[in-house]
Amino acid sequence: MNAPGPDAWLLAAHDDVATAVRALAAGARVEVRYGDAVRETTLVDAIPAGHKFALRPLAAGLRIRKYGEYIGKTTCAIVAGAWVHEHNLATSARRPPDLERAWGEATPARIVGTLGRTRCALGESPVWDARDGRLWFVDLRDTPAIHALHPVHGTEQRWSMPEDIGCIVPGSDGVLVAGLRSGFATFDPASGALDYFLDPEPGRATNRLNDGKCDAHGRLWCGSMNPDSALAEGNLYALEGRARCTRVLDEWLTPNGIVWSPDARTMYVADTRRGTIDAFAFDADEGTLSARRVFADLAALAGGPDGACVDREGCLWSAIFDGGALLRLTPDGRIDRVVRMPVSKPTSCAFGGDDYRTLFVTTASRGLSASRLAVEPLAGRVLALDVGVAGFAPDAFAPIPEERACVAAK
Repeated sequence: MNAPGPDAWLLAAHDDVATAVRALAAGARVEVRYGDAVRETTLVDAIPAGHKFALRPLAAGLRIRKYGEYIGKTTCAIVAGAWVHEHNLATSARRPPDLERAWGEATPARIVGTLGRTRCALGESPVWDARDGRLWFVDLRDTPAIHALHPVHGTEQRWSMPEDIGCIVPGSDGVLVAGLRSGFATFDPASGALDYFLDPEPGRATNRLNDGKCDAHGRLWCGSMNPDSALAEGNLYALEGRARCTRVLDEWLTPNGIVWSPDARTMYVADTRRGTIDAFAFDADEGTLSARRVFADLAALAGGPDGACVDREGCLWSAIFDGGALLRLTPDGRIDRVVRMPVSKPTSCAFGGDDYRTLFVTTASRGLSASRLAVEPLAGRVLALDVGVAGFAPDAFAPIPEERACVAAK
């Protein structure tokens, strides 16, 4: 007698949903497998044969994955084991006309250099240092580290980190400020010293700090997230000096792409898993946000908006993680250009080099199979692109006036 087949199919290891092979009763305990991945859940609804159910709690607005690809966006929060259907899932729509046009006119990246010898698991947070012509960036997880590359001399340095590291920004006197799993820290490349000074989320070990950048007044804006959850457990913080940290906004899935317009009157923040880039009216003097709006809804893309930068014409460049492209968006949110990348997982971008005319793009190799890595030999490397436009120097983290006074008094 043949053994019974599975109750449901898991079609890719990181899918958010599984598909019932036969009608399943509410209360049934279901186990699904894909390779070495094993997922279990207890059904809260009866699931008809051929229909989907959630394998874990899913936040409202989350783009869910099936077959390893995004198939739609939740219209409300969905509990684990619930039926996922047309009443709580909006299937991915056709690309809007401007995206369809831009995608049809996409051009291959004009790569002018491949930096370093290291293949990162998850390269992120590129920062150009004009003082000595170096590019800083991080390898976020699996092999967490801070890297420094000198494009002209070809030198490369690496400092291992004790935990996941989401971002770095320039500080003072050659010191960097980093956002890690356990909070904010300074890093001195000369000595290799890592000095933690503030944890904005004590007791939340599942969260880590993610993308971050400084505004023109030296505040560090940084998002947090739970990388292993499909719930909106992340927050957006503003760090002023070493002791003043404010939670500005909550309910983020994957906060990324924090940048400002050239006049500093607009701040942009992406949520990768929601597929959106939001824009805010920004008061640079007060460090406050208002008038939140959707700047770009990119949910119809195969990937999601990750790290970003802004060029001197005021256009925003967004790395489309899992989408194999960079997008250039005009200040009114229109897609001006699509640059096809030779890798599927570009992660972030920053201008640097002479007159900030080179666009440096970090990439990831994490999650790619050996056969896929053979097709993408540049995955995990840093790529230097000529995109025909220049950008800006990064703003540095600054102590608040009280701290400056303390330093001066010593």
